[in-house]
Amino acid sequence: MLTSRRPRRPRLLGPLLAALLVLPGAALATASSAAAADVLAPVVPAATQEQQILAGLNAQRAAVGVGPVQLDGGLDAVAQRWADVLGQGDGMKHNPDLARLLSGYGRWGEIVATADMGNADTHGLENGDLAVKSWMGSTPHRTVLLDRTYTAAGIGTVYTKTSSGGRTVWRSYWVVDFGSARAATPLVRANADGSQSYAGIPVRGALLDGYRAAGANVGGLGLPTGAQFGPLRGGGAGQHFQGGSLYTSPATGVHAVRGAVRDRWAATGWENGLGYPVSGEFGIRSGLAQRFQGGLVYWSGATGAQVVRGAILDAYGATGWENGFLGLPVQGDTPVRGGAFTHFQGGSVYWSAAAGTHVVRGAIRDAWAQSGWETGRLGFPAGPEHPVAGGVAQQFQGGTLTYSWSTHRTTVG
Repeated sequence: MLTSRRPRRPRLLGPLLAALLVLPGAALATASSAAAADVLAPVVPAATQEQQILAGLNAQRAAVGVGPVQLDGGLDAVAQRWADVLGQGDGMKHNPDLARLLSGYGRWGEIVATADMGNADTHGLENGDLAVKSWMGSTPHRTVLLDRTYTAAGIGTVYTKTSSGGRTVWRSYWVVDFGSARAATPLVRANADGSQSYAGIPVRGALLDGYRAAGANVGGLGLPTGAQFGPLRGGGAGQHFQGGSLYTSPATGVHAVRGAVRDRWAATGWENGLGYPVSGEFGIRSGLAQRFQGGLVYWSGATGAQVVRGAILDAYGATGWENGFLGLPVQGDTPVRGGAFTHFQGGSVYWSAAAGTHVVRGAIRDAWAQSGWETGRLGFPAGPEHPVAGGVAQQFQGGTLTYSWSTHRTTVG
């Protein structure tokens, strides 16, 4: 016998409902992270849901004599990007980048909500103003929604599927960002000089080419957060975006730099340290790397982002890079008196002007470390590890360390 399935009424999740008036410098509300979610296509298109929510917002404002808010491209992009973050299980919280992303607005705020949408066959069929009605039932939420100084809004919506307690949960997330004291700005606008503006910020020339190649505002870089800067050393230029930076120079072309790799590059002095990027990031075993004019930055979850360069990089490459016995760097290029070193998962590479570049590893490295590394009586390594009768040995400036296979002891000679 066939039985009909009655759609379940959307249920707003009280514990996960959050709304705050957020002013620059104010504390941000946070909540525990949820499980990673699959984002589903709603039955009602996102653009339609956005219009439904906007209508609900303005209906509530009109009921108390407050003027309507208009959709704004810049606010809309910020709201949607944050809704996508929440939908991926990052927890119900406010966008920590609001002060930076919405700095062009004299005053702004954000309200967020989530609701359990019940059965899979009902997803996306929620009333467009469900979140609006819930906000109106809470004084702080209602205060933000009815604030008459807001003249513009951006709306982000996402529908997700998660697993919780052994069951599948379909859930909607809503984000509304409000702004005032700024005219509505088209998200994308072509300019007479050949540049393209994204949320009011122009991107031009080689940077525009690189930005488009990366997917422009819908790619991983997101929206620009500031104007192009330069000229930099060697005639280069750069521009920062929500998801990273683009740098270009006549010698290297245009490349994106992101995340922990960008942070490590910045710590070296940007283009004045390792030079410009000469490649995009590329995948390696357990992580990724990116090549710059002056070396490489390696990253993995286990080792973080580390710089390898110069003669040490050459010696590392001769061992097979990250696939060789040294593995990934765990402490990047570090200057010491008379030289420099880099520690790897499987040993160390030391360079000195007096003794050259050599790998030190295993029991010999341990014994050398106990003697005080390069500042001890043995000084820098002066040659590679090499086999001897019954073991291996390595020459240092101040003597030789020999490891015996039979005794498992390292002696100084």
